[in-house]
Amino acid sequence: MGFEALRGRMDVALSMLCSCIVFMFLVTSAPISQFRGRGMNVGGASKLSCVTVWGLKNDCTANNYDYRPTSIGCARSKQLFQVSEAFYIVAVIVSFLSCLMSGLYFMGIKAKVLLVLLAVLEVGFALIPWVCMTAVWHGNYCGGSTVKINTSSGKADGVPLGSVLRESFKASAGYGLTVAAWCTQVIGLVLLIIM
Repeated sequence: MGFEALRGRMDVALSMLCSCIVFMFLVTSAPISQFRGRGMNVGGASKLSCVTVWGLKNDCTANNYDYRPTSIGCARSKQLFQVSEAFYIVAVIVSFLSCLMSGLYFMGIKAKVLLVLLAVLEVGFALIPWVCMTAVWHGNYCGGSTVKINTSSGKADGVPLGSVLRESFKASAGYGLTVAAWCTQVIGLVLLIIM
């Protein structure tokens, strides 16, 4: 049994491939750095510092967080982090269900409408964490961030937001993987619908 099993089901096979890639990207991107320190030589945070969806680590190689989103004084920014955390989890679950339902399609449970619905949900749920982290990057909520970066150690005294984040940090792999996951899912949805 080889490629002849895919005859007439290439749309589902390609959608399944995209959903599995999205699942891997989301599972990988959620815990790693969304934004990484630029380095003290350029006036930024230490290259070891990173901001993830779950908070700030002054040493990204450590397991513990120095500051969590709950320590953010600005309610709007705190909500952006919390929404991002929640929708990462939902997006991972929906992408897993999409992979599972695609596999069941090949076993005889032909629920293509459900596959399209899950693909549409994946596109939406993968977009929300990306939008929230972009808003944290660009927005100067509550009058801007009051976080200071220690120039001698490169450590931040809180979770940086807006202009402080842009000046001292740069986008990192987690952010890129989230964008790639969303783009891949859009491709998977288009392939599922047009083929």
